[in-house]
Amino acid sequence: MVVFTVMEPHTRPTRHGLARGARPLASLALGAVLATSACGQASSSSRSTTPAPGAASSTGSAPTRTAVVGGLRLEATMSHEGQVQGGGTASGTASGTASGTSAGMSVRPGLVVDYRLTNTGSTPVLAYDVVPQDLGSATLPAGVDLQHAWVYEQSGVLRLSKQGFATAPNVRFMAAPVIGAHTVAPGVSLTGRAYAVWPPTLDVPGESFSAPRQPVDPAVATWQFCLQADGRTAPGRPSAVKGVVQVPVAAPQGDELVCTPPAAIPAP
Repeated sequence: MVVFTVMEPHTRPTRHGLARGARPLASLALGAVLATSACGQASSSSRSTTPAPGAASSTGSAPTRTAVVGGLRLEATMSHEGQVQGGGTASGTASGTASGTSAGMSVRPGLVVDYRLTNTGSTPVLAYDVVPQDLGSATLPAGVDLQHAWVYEQSGVLRLSKQGFATAPNVRFMAAPVIGAHTVAPGVSLTGRAYAVWPPTLDVPGESFSAPRQPVDPAVATWQFCLQADGRTAPGRPSAVKGVVQVPVAAPQGDELVCTPPAAIPAP
């Protein structure tokens, strides 16, 4: 038997950016992490995307931002919403659209991004669009909030992102932590929503993962939406959420993190 010694408490930010207290090792159950030392701060995976011609189009008063990378087209629109509430389950595909959208479980006023990812290529892709609020478990919870997204600042831009992160240095998991994904077939679009509280607050995985740690500047004025997607061929395991597979968490590589061009945050 190999025993890992925990050298530093494990903490995670809550939905509203407040750190939780350290959890006893016995409560870590499935996917529990045994950290041999604390991780250092690290930047998230990021890259430039190539906007499609005429990427910023207008829908009423809310501009739609579009990025095209390879065989993927990502469109996103941000708005303020006074209250977002309800439960979350994913629906199946219909009429060429894979729908992962739901009412979500947020109850505070905030920013909401409506997005559409279209697979214009010839092979299926996995879109990692179901992000648990407490990354690190080996099982995707049945009540996962489908609107949850990581919120952090990247180069002066407020980023709402659905993605995985690399495991922090010197951290080992008893079982691989998972993230939720939808398979998007060629010619099919995946639609969904991403939510952030207002004013924006840092929301990233705990220190078992390499993620941005700098607080969000309350004066940040621009936003972008990012979604991790790739052509991973290994099938995911069915999850407790209809239509969603659970796959091991991995940081985006190369062009796997598709980000819309920055745009001004709309006025409340």
